[in-house]
Amino acid sequence: MASAPPAPPPPPRPITAAARRRTWTDPIIRFWILATVVLVGIGGWFVTQQVVAARSEQWLIANGVPVNAYIVDANGDSHADAPPGSVFDLKFTLPGQSEVVVSGTLATQTGLIKPRTYIPLHVNPNDPSDWTDRQEPEPLARRLIAGSVILPSIIITALAALLLRRRMLRLWRSAEASLFTVVESRHSALAPLSRTVRCVVSTGRDSNIVTVYVPAKFPRPKTGEVLWLIHDPKNAKGAIAACAFE
Repeated sequence: MASAPPAPPPPPRPITAAARRRTWTDPIIRFWILATVVLVGIGGWFVTQQVVAARSEQWLIANGVPVNAYIVDANGDSHADAPPGSVFDLKFTLPGQSEVVVSGTLATQTGLIKPRTYIPLHVNPNDPSDWTDRQEPEPLARRLIAGSVILPSIIITALAALLLRRRMLRLWRSAEASLFTVVESRHSALAPLSRTVRCVVSTGRDSNIVTVYVPAKFPRPKTGEVLWLIHDPKNAKGAIAACAFE
C-alpha cells in the first residue's frame, strides 16, 4: 500500500473558513443550489410576465375601443355550440378602419357559446389583434395562483442544500477518519470543478466502492494512492475527502 498522508485532526475538528467554503462547492450541494436559483429565475419570469399581462389588460379595458364582435365560427365550425377553450374567429370594425377578423380564446367563457352571435370586446385601436373580452381586470392574485406551485419547490431545494451542508459540516467535525485506497479518479460532466474519486477501504474485506469529490485544484489522486476519508462508521457511502476540508 502506498504511504499514507498525514491523518486529519481527531474529532471534534474546527470548522474553518476553508471547510465552510468547501461545503458550498461540493457538487451535490451545488446541484441543489443551482436548482434553487433556476426555480427562483422561473418564478421571477412568471411573476414578471403576469404583471405585464395584467397591466396590458387594464390598459385595454380603460383605453381600448369597445366593440360588439360578431362570432364567425368556433374551432372552424360556424354552427355547433363552442365549449370553453375554443378558438373563435371574431369580426368587427373599428371607427375609421376597415373590417378585421381576429382569432383567439375568450378569457371569460364558462359555458357554451353559439357562433353567429355577438360578444363585447375592448380593442387596441393601434393593433386590432390586441383585444380582450374582459369587462373588468382579472385580479393579479388570481393570475399568480398558477405559479404558487413554484414556491414550495424553491423551499424544498433550498432546504435540501442547507440540510446537506449541515450534515457535511457535522460529518467533518465529529466523524472518524479511515484510510481508503483509490480505485479510479476522473473528471465528471456533473462536477466540472471537482474530480470524482472512487475508493475502497484499505483494511478489512469490505470491497464496496465509495465515491468522493476532490476539488480540481488538488493533485489528481492516482490509482493505488491512499486517502483519508471521513464518514459515518455505519455508512461510508456519504464519505468526504479529508484533504478537501483542511
